[in-house]
Amino acid sequence: MFDVLFSAISIFFTLQNMLVVILGLFIGITIGAIPGLNVPMTVALLLPITFYMDPVAGLSLLMGVYKGGTYGGSISAVLLNTPGAPAAAVTGIDGYPLAQQGKAGKALRASIYGSVIGEFIADIVLISLAAQIARVALRFGPTEKFSLVVFALVTIGVVSSRHKLKGIAAGLLGIAFYTVGIEPVSAATRFTFGIFQLIGGVPFLPMLIGLFAVSEFFVHIERKSGAGGAETVVPVSSRREDNYVTWAEFKASIRTVLRSTAIGIGIGALPGSGSAISAYVSYGAAKSASRNPESFGEGSLEGVFAAETANNAAVGGALIPLLTLGIPGDAITAILLGVFLVHGIVPGPELFTRSADIIYPVFVGLIVANILHYVIASAGLRLFMRVIQVSRALLFPAVIVICVTGAYTVSSTVFDVYIMLFFGILGYLMKKFDFPVAPLLMGYILGSLLEKSLVQALIVGRGSLLPFVTRPISLLFLLLTLFFVVWSAIGHRRQCR
Repeated sequence: MFDVLFSAISIFFTLQNMLVVILGLFIGITIGAIPGLNVPMTVALLLPITFYMDPVAGLSLLMGVYKGGTYGGSISAVLLNTPGAPAAAVTGIDGYPLAQQGKAGKALRASIYGSVIGEFIADIVLISLAAQIARVALRFGPTEKFSLVVFALVTIGVVSSRHKLKGIAAGLLGIAFYTVGIEPVSAATRFTFGIFQLIGGVPFLPMLIGLFAVSEFFVHIERKSGAGGAETVVPVSSRREDNYVTWAEFKASIRTVLRSTAIGIGIGALPGSGSAISAYVSYGAAKSASRNPESFGEGSLEGVFAAETANNAAVGGALIPLLTLGIPGDAITAILLGVFLVHGIVPGPELFTRSADIIYPVFVGLIVANILHYVIASAGLRLFMRVIQVSRALLFPAVIVICVTGAYTVSSTVFDVYIMLFFGILGYLMKKFDFPVAPLLMGYILGSLLEKSLVQALIVGRGSLLPFVTRPISLLFLLLTLFFVVWSAIGHRRQCR
């Protein structure tokens, strides 16, 4: 074992490999922080370049982009309440309120610490226990996935708002928007209202940009004060304790970090789940276990730790089924599968024996990327903080230009810009009437997995619903859902008293 490890270290530590990891992290963080751009698109664009690189260097580049992009989405979520990635919407629930309190530096540092710790532990688990975890993931059939999504959706609705019914209603609205377009089983067209552009469904990126970026623009217009263009988006505190995470604060969040890491790894290892579900389930678990659940949504540091730790731990989790079973855990690992195959590497049980000279140096690269991630993210923190000190008169026009450009470039059609504007108005109205926006987005994202899992389960069970309660793992998730709802209801009644 030690011979393999020393050999892997000697193979990885070359100038080329170190530079590509740094480059990948920088690209990932930058792309992840810009609403409208996404990591899967970036990895896909870089894919052809890796064909002409050494396998270790090519995979290290894409792994750096993957890790950096997963964290990068939290930057815009905290500073502008505009998540650069779907999972970062959870970080914004508490990160943006912290920024409004002048504690953006504290929120961003918590995001960095949670991300790096979650990644590091997940990578250690990936290296040492990948095969064992993959065996558990294999037991998840359609019924288990359906129950998991139900649990995630209920969790999202309950934890995203003080008014739990409003959170659940927002999630259901997101599922309704998912149903627009072609039905996946019969290929029938539904809810398009004769609009040809909606046959492929509601475009995701214009919806994401509209719900978070454009709606926030409308909110700030409404709140415009006498300071006019000189007013900044959020205040910046000069107090050191508002810009750093103290040891006492970190110590109080250690349990949350460890719990969130376990959730991120476990859910990330389930094919088709991804970091978004991990972040929301972790956030819900943290709120349920917290001594101060009423602080969640108002600027809880524990909430930021929970979301970002699980979000990034899911990266290592998603690599587990890819490497051990050849099954991608999410969209990015599906692209990585293509890189493996192009280089003649076949992921599966024999990967660690046939391609040990490649896979173990890549493992070393994952650990090195975690260290460099901390260094690069911490070094760029001051630059990120300057964003919120820019005058509203300069920042918002720039944000709107980026939003319109991002929405238009998806399909190069003006229709996507109209979709962005529609969801911008919808998001503004939801915020105005105290409906959480994040559950709508997650309802849309999880709608596909929910419908496909339900249909597959009904086909396998010949229309019977019994498998949902007779299969142990499915029953466990349904009982957890019921327990979570009851626990939340009891906690809500106690708060009202």
